[in-house]
Amino acid sequence: MRSCGRRGLSVGRGVLVVVLCALALSGLAAVRAAPAAAGDLPRVAWQGANPYVFAIGDSLLEQCRQDFGMGWRSLGYIAWPGATAGDMRGRLDGTGSGWPRWTVTESSVEEERLWFRDAGSLVLALGTNDVKFVSVAEWRDNVDWFMQQSRGRPVQWFTIHNPPHQGMVDAFNLELRLATDRWPNLKLIDWEAFSRADPGVLLSDGVHLATYREGCQMARNRLIQTGAPAVPGSTAPVGWWYEDTRRTGPVRLDGWGAGRVPHPQAPVAVNVRVDWRHHARVPVDRPSADIWAQTASGRAFSHTIGAEHRGRVVCLDLVDSRGQFTALGCRWV
Repeated sequence: MRSCGRRGLSVGRGVLVVVLCALALSGLAAVRAAPAAAGDLPRVAWQGANPYVFAIGDSLLEQCRQDFGMGWRSLGYIAWPGATAGDMRGRLDGTGSGWPRWTVTESSVEEERLWFRDAGSLVLALGTNDVKFVSVAEWRDNVDWFMQQSRGRPVQWFTIHNPPHQGMVDAFNLELRLATDRWPNLKLIDWEAFSRADPGVLLSDGVHLATYREGCQMARNRLIQTGAPAVPGSTAPVGWWYEDTRRTGPVRLDGWGAGRVPHPQAPVAVNVRVDWRHHARVPVDRPSADIWAQTASGRAFSHTIGAEHRGRVVCLDLVDSRGQFTALGCRWV
């Protein structure tokens, strides 16, 4: 499930601290967070062509379920109480076992691995349990393993908040911050700072989320939404109609088109209108030597209408598999 835009992926680095603007716009001004220093903010805004997000975590993510604030952009998730980074690593690389059967939210673990591979960006909410069981060195190794699997895709990782184990929490969070220097596609969502600034989102244990509304919708999900990579403002197809310099004989209609959803090679067609009436629909399915078409993962079209249409107005529109239209213009032919 990939989509294609004309702008490539750019990534930011550093710590993603709580941003209140999106919360206030959503009428969620009750959520507060510690102020962020300018140097802690991502230096480059993320822009992604693939909108889908896959999440991996422990009980805190499992409390929020599969949507995790991303709506249609949520490709899926893996989460269960007690899960550690090592547990998830074993589930994804096939070396682990023993997880609860109810935690398989797709048709199979193999399908989960596919969605993990194909997502445009990742959300990781791991570490809450790791501070109780593994060493700093093991934690560092697992962090690097997940970042290797990201293949440069944007990754959002929640910092850890678990007060009964504060010494290890501090050490593990430091490792996450150091990892942002090694992995420029990694952003941290500072859950530790957020939950300290607004402890009302947590239960009395100081770790788990108080309610779905307060803990998920008004806190963690909003943080994911705020930090998730942007996607192109329009998912409509893109293309170009070449000029036909001939003024006699059959009318040649040549150009290229690219669909952006649901994947880079998505089918797209051209609707031909003559004097404002529908005339034909032509597939855009031929190889193209046009560098702009290749950049957009597009293909070519070539169609001829009879000479009797000379002197009329011809309009071309691209239409993708979801019925989205892009007008390529109208011309006297």
